[in-house]
Amino acid sequence: MAGSGVLGLLIYAGFFYANLRRTSSIEEPQELRPSYSSQAQAKQEAERWITEGGTFTVTTTQRVRKTIPLTRQERRKLELLADEKRRGQIEADFEACLDQAATDLAKELCSFQQLPPDATSTATGAGGLSDLPTTKVIEDVRVETSQRPRRTCTPVSSYRRFNCIEFDVARNAQLTAAKQNSLDIKGYRQFRY
Repeated sequence: MAGSGVLGLLIYAGFFYANLRRTSSIEEPQELRPSYSSQAQAKQEAERWITEGGTFTVTTTQRVRKTIPLTRQERRKLELLADEKRRGQIEADFEACLDQAATDLAKELCSFQQLPPDATSTATGAGGLSDLPTTKVIEDVRVETSQRPRRTCTPVSSYRRFNCIEFDVARNAQLTAAKQNSLDIKGYRQFRY
């Protein structure tokens, strides 16, 4: 009983593969036949197909930092800010001296007192101007946009065809460069010659 079941299964498989071979042998030669009589004609048709596919836009943002010299106005503004800072420190030092002075004579001498700048003091002498920066760093943002085709073809001369793909992106879509590199493929087509 089991032998007849196996025999029936083998006969069914034979009919299935024979039918498959008959249907696939008819389709294969049609698919492998050249679609175009010359390479130029296949290339022209591939380019037409690319054009009909439309384009999408890729936006690339690049940040560039560069150092440029200060203008005379910017330098003068920094000097005025440094002068204000020194003036504030001198007034703070004068107040501290007055608080420590025990007699009127000591208070009067506070106005003539010259304290050397220490690590905690922000007041600097004549060398303070040399500490001012002469350059500044600016960041330039460059945005570039470019049109890319939704469809593209690659010639494969050894097989006498153009292999073409269509990306899964809407017409006139706006993409970043990172998204462009991770696009899925929507379709595949060949132009044979």
